[in-house]
Order: sequence, then C-alpha cells, then structure tokens
Amino acid sequence: MICRKVIRNISKRSYRVGLTSRNFFTSRASYVAAKKQAPEKKTEINKNEAVSEAVGNEITTDPQLDLKVLSHFQYLSDFYSPRITEQIMRAESVVKPSEYANRKFDPTVFAPHYLDDLIHDDTKASTLAQNSDDFMSLPKPSASLSHRKKVGANNSEETSEMQELARQLSLSTHLDADYIQKLSSKTLILKTVRNQTSKGKINSFYALVCAGDRNGMLGIGEGKDPEEPNMAILKAHWQAVKNLVAVPRFERRTIYGSCDSKYGATIVQLRSSPAGSGLRCNPMIFELAQCAGIKDLSANVYRSRNKMNVVKCTMQALLSQKSTEQVERERGKKLVSLRQAYYSGN
Repeated sequence: MICRKVIRNISKRSYRVGLTSRNFFTSRASYVAAKKQAPEKKTEINKNEAVSEAVGNEITTDPQLDLKVLSHFQYLSDFYSPRITEQIMRAESVVKPSEYANRKFDPTVFAPHYLDDLIHDDTKASTLAQNSDDFMSLPKPSASLSHRKKVGANNSEETSEMQELARQLSLSTHLDADYIQKLSSKTLILKTVRNQTSKGKINSFYALVCAGDRNGMLGIGEGKDPEEPNMAILKAHWQAVKNLVAVPRFERRTIYGSCDSKYGATIVQLRSSPAGSGLRCNPMIFELAQCAGIKDLSANVYRSRNKMNVVKCTMQALLSQKSTEQVERERGKKLVSLRQAYYSGN
C-alpha cells in the first residue's frame, strides 16, 4: 500500500511539472511571434521636433537663431534627460532677452558685493587692521633675557636662534618680535612625569611657565619633552606667549576689590591692598603678580595647595574680576573716585 501511494504522488508531481513546462514554452513562443509581428517603437527622439515643442512651436525663420537654439538644446541634453531639457527650453522661451539685457543692481546696499579682484586692498579692512587691540599700543619694558640664555662658547648663535624663534612666533601672534624677546618669564614648575605602559615606564619632563610684560599682560603655558627639560621649558614659554591676555588693574598697581575662584580642590581669594603694602601672598601668586605688573596684593589659598592648581586658579580669579565699567553697567549708576574728587583740585 505504501508503495502505491508513493507512485501516485510521484506521477502527480511529474504531471504538474509537465504542465508548467508546457505552458512556459507555449507562452514563450507566442511572445516571440507577437514581437516579430509588432512594429518596432522609436526610442530615439528627434531633436528638431523636441526643440520645436520646447520653444512652443515658435521657431523663427532666422537660420542663425535656429542654430543657436539647436546647439543650446544639444548642450543641455548632454547633462539632463529629454523631459527636463524640454522643461528648461520652455522656461527660457518665456523670458524675453530685453528683460535681462539692461538689468541693474538694487540701489539699497545691505551687503558688499563680491569682488574677484584681490589686487586692490579694502580701505575699511585696512583701517580696522591698523586700529587693532589695545594691548598692541602698551609700553614695552626693557626686560632682560639672562634667565633664558645658556652659557656657551658662542653666544651669537644662541641669540640668533632666539631671534628666529621670536620672529616665527610673531607671525602667529601678530606681536612684535622685539616685544616677544623682552617679555619676562618665570619657570614655576619643572618635574619628571612617568607614564606606565605595557613596554614599561616612559619618563618625560613637564614644565609650567608664566610670561608677562609687567604692564598688564600675563599668560601661562605648559610644555612636555621626553628627553630634555630645557626643551620642555622652551615649549612652555612659547605657549605662554601665545596665551597672553590683558589683566585688569586698578591704578596700574592692584586689582579691583576682592575676587575668589575655585579650581579642582584649590580655592584662592585675592584682595586689593593700599599703595606700598607689597605682595603678601603664595609664592606662585607672587610670580604671577610680578609678571602681570601688580605691585600691591594680598591673597589666601585654602584646601589643596598643589602648585599647578594654584597657578591656574589664580589666573581664573584675575580674569574674573569686575572693572568699574561693568559695575556701573550692572548698578545703573556712575562711580566717582574719591581720591580724584577731593585731592585732584578739579
């Protein structure tokens, strides 16, 4: 019985396969015959007819104009499909040449026109470049560079190298090379750092340097070098020169009132002092105040006294102080100096 059922199923499947194959071949033969009898469709578009339809069947009898239209159509057909080309030609046929031949710019100037001619300088831009930031016009003190010079047999080569470095730095900071050479700097931190890797401990030198002109400009920089500490100090020094910023000073000797700041676990409080009191503060704050030209200052450092954090926290505090103009703007009142009001004689 089982054998009979298997034979019946096999016969049914073979019959169905024969029907499908027979239908496929008959349909394929009928398709080929119909294709031979049907006329071939034109796949290519007659460009002249397409141009005439695009222009709106208004082609003039002028042969030069027809050649221009045909060449333009051929140029567009290289980049666009026939349908899009036809739409472009129709849109161009609507606009008359007289409408855009004598066009003029709008007299209302809301932005400068784009100029390709870069030979002539812009007068407005040149005047703005001449009247640059205020720190460019600050007096430049005659600070010595003895702390940055190495003792060697040929000092002329060392000075020429420093001049070349100052010249390269002046190109990036737009400061005078002589002004950069005369900046006073101080190495605040110099230590070795060890980085643990799979190959072992890798030693490198770390330096933190502050630089200033002793007249309101101050900057700090960090530098690292895997081989020499002098190179780390040099990198930190040039980074400090790049980070020069103006520090607000009251009467060019102290800060405005009192200010405090927090960096990490370090808290620094700075207070202004009367004239002649001097710098009574942390050694790191003392060096920063000297480079910035601050002569009277008192400060306290709370919690962590890490040198790196103290330097960065002091820099934040000096830049966060409010000037008299900001206080006047916030209160809406004018501040008058009692010293000038009572002792100037005006």
